[in-house]
Order: sequence, then structure tokens, then C-alpha cells
Amino acid sequence: MAKARVQKEAKNAKSHLKARMDYLQQAARYLQGIHLQGRAAAGSNTVNPQTTLAKNENSAQRATSNSALSKNVNMSQVCASQKATKKSLTNISRVYTSHMRGVSLKTQTRLSVPVKRSFCKRCDTAFIPEVNCTQEIRNDSRGRKKPWADVLVIRCLVCSTEKRFPQAEKRSKKLSERLKESTQQEISEHQEHNVIA
Repeated sequence: MAKARVQKEAKNAKSHLKARMDYLQQAARYLQGIHLQGRAAAGSNTVNPQTTLAKNENSAQRATSNSALSKNVNMSQVCASQKATKKSLTNISRVYTSHMRGVSLKTQTRLSVPVKRSFCKRCDTAFIPEVNCTQEIRNDSRGRKKPWADVLVIRCLVCSTEKRFPQAEKRSKKLSERLKESTQQEISEHQEHNVIA
């Protein structure tokens, strides 16, 4: 019996998977941005529950001590729920990033280099420079004389993990390739010398 023919995958067979991964990345970025905007707004417009209670008491006619006590409890519950919501947004963005990585691994689809560099490989936090990560270029060569030794180091401020990316535009050739080129140059020089002589 003959083997059954294996059909090749269509050109856009995994487009729905790529769309899903793009959606997860965008959702993670969006939720991380909302979390940071909320944090920035909370930092600039700090609301003191005591002053808001005092304003509410003055505007409304004198409340009894029991109602003031219940307002204070309600205000603390609101603050606690807002903090929990902001924290859950960060956690959801991490979950989405984790799902995106899982989909790419299970479907054997490679993530692009900028996408891989946009989140922490350890805690799945989306990188936002100077907010939750620091970036610096290091060159550990003596006196920083070798420009091809520049390395971009991104450090996650959440889990303190460092990612290192070489910044050389062109990678150096392997030793075997350099030896081949040098022997070819020697042969060509030797042939030119023999032709001249």
C-alpha cells in the first residue's frame, strides 16, 4: 500500500494563532498602562478620606456619630477595593503575557524579537522604561575600547531579573569561517605571485 500524501500547511494556516497572540499582547499592554495611569493619578491627586468626610459632614446637616463612623468604614472599604482592582489589573496583564508565551510554545510559533524583549521572562511584567524596568548599555571590555562589546541590559524592577542583548550590528564570524577566508586569501595571493613571476 502506498503512503498517504501529507498535505502542506496553507500559507496563512496559523493566522488565527498569530491574531490571538497579538490580541493577548495588546491586552496586556493596555491593562499595564491603565494600572500605571491609575497609580500616577493617585499620586498627584491624593484623596484624604478624613478631609472628604469632613466636607461631606459640613455639606450635609450634622450627622450622628454612628453615621460618621459608618462613612469612615465605607471610605476605607472603597480605598481597599480600588487597591485590589489596581493590583488585579497588573496580575491580569501578567496572565495575558503568560498565555501569549504558552500559545507560542504549544503551537511552535516564534515570537518576534521586539515582542520577546517587551516583557520579563521571569515574572511576565510588560516592560515600560523608567517605570518598572531600567535600561543601560554596558561594555565590560578594558577601557570600553571594543565597541562591538556593547550590551543592552534591561533590569526588571519587579523581580530584579536582568536581560542582556548584544548591540553589535554585525556578529563576528566563527573561527572556522575566519580560517577559511584567511586560507582563501593566502591561496589567491600565492596564485597572483606565481602569475607575476
